[in-house]
Amino acid sequence: MVPSDKGAPRKGGLPSWLVLGLLGLMATAGGIFLPRSLRHGEEPSVLMPAATPTADAKEPLDYSPPSMPDLPSPRAMFLRLGLGTIFVLILCVITLWVGKRWIRPLAGSQGENKQLRLLESLSLGGRCSVYLLQAGDTKVLAGVDHAGLKSLLTLPQSFDGALAELNGGTGADSADAA
Repeated sequence: MVPSDKGAPRKGGLPSWLVLGLLGLMATAGGIFLPRSLRHGEEPSVLMPAATPTADAKEPLDYSPPSMPDLPSPRAMFLRLGLGTIFVLILCVITLWVGKRWIRPLAGSQGENKQLRLLESLSLGGRCSVYLLQAGDTKVLAGVDHAGLKSLLTLPQSFDGALAELNGGTGADSADAA
């Protein structure tokens, strides 16, 4: 069986919140500094006025399309995109913080659940698992598959006690015979 590491802190490496925070800061910095690096320093071109019809035009139905409008500057677009992204990330953080504070009272404190602990778990494949639980002073083996809990087996207090109990009658008879 593989020991459960749900409650154990990670050894080595950075905490996941720190890694995600650094990635967020890098994305924000990229959103701020990338538009500055794309700026070419060129002034936007001046629109040419549309051709005006003259009084002596021979065909009054000639169509001249309007001139193409200027494209927005990449700096303004990236700035707007970066500020929008920062705003959405701030909303996500606020939502997670409020949700954590709202759900925490419903979950109960960790101190109340000291009577039931997961000691070890073993995956058997095919969405089947075996869990070793400790409920107070009793150890329980639980078999679980895709449909749910299949069996519970209460284990004796210690393996030596169970072995002595099984061999108690047999061991005494073989000692008398010798």
